[in-house]
Amino acid sequence: MFKTLQRNAEKVYLALLMKSSIQRCLLPFGHELNPDRWIFVVGCYNSGTTLLASVLRKHPMLSGMLNEGAFLTDGLPYPEQKGWPRMWSQCLDHVTVDPAGPGVAESAEQIKKNWSLWYPNDSKNLIEKSISNLTRMPYLQEFFKPAYFIYIVRNGYAVSKGIQRKANYKRWNCLYKDTGYPMELCAEQWRISDEIAQADKRGLTNFLTVTYENFTERPIETLDTVTRFLGVSPMPREVLGGGWSIHEFDSKIMNMNAHSLAKLSAEDVEIIERVAGSVLDKYGYMFPD
Repeated sequence: MFKTLQRNAEKVYLALLMKSSIQRCLLPFGHELNPDRWIFVVGCYNSGTTLLASVLRKHPMLSGMLNEGAFLTDGLPYPEQKGWPRMWSQCLDHVTVDPAGPGVAESAEQIKKNWSLWYPNDSKNLIEKSISNLTRMPYLQEFFKPAYFIYIVRNGYAVSKGIQRKANYKRWNCLYKDTGYPMELCAEQWRISDEIAQADKRGLTNFLTVTYENFTERPIETLDTVTRFLGVSPMPREVLGGGWSIHEFDSKIMNMNAHSLAKLSAEDVEIIERVAGSVLDKYGYMFPD
């Protein structure tokens, strides 16, 4: 009961923060942020970005915000503004930020001031996890220095089904609010996410790829890789034994792929393989017989 009340209170709190008028009122109270590291956890929807960011926030040297940073500032676009929950691939021009565009430097300073209200004042390593950040990594590297990107990849079959199943269609008045997304769009979102990550990482100074499968099945090994990449001390082992509240569900760190794969029809599998087969092959993701 307490956890339910706590989550409802957080929903109201975050809904208020997302109001543009409130953001503008709070802006004068923000301050400059100059951390040792900006840490961006990126990946496709349903790939484990929330879980990974939540676990990393438990590290004594790392800090994060209550919600995706794009919802806590007027300075970053997100796909829900265009009626596309969990689907930025259909409004890519809207969510991408050109690092050479007009006013972007000033906007970045505004974003930092907005975010400064939600990070602890003594934080030196700041984690940010907005799913649409994958589309604007060159911009983030240019204006949030030094930037570190942790890209998490998950089985495309599981991700595609998760997008279709979990998108909040009616809240954002989505075009597909009565039918749900066709599987083609969900698989395309997963494929395009990886295509952009692979194209942009060549120009990034600090970029690490991990997989959801390794993270959930071998969390200590994966987190040691992450902390070495960030140049911080290893994750305290006692942190990993607890439960995590992810999208309002409490769970331990575990691989949930089988749960999603079981919900796919034969037609779903055929569509995913047709749309994203080359990326599935690259990572060795095969649908179980």
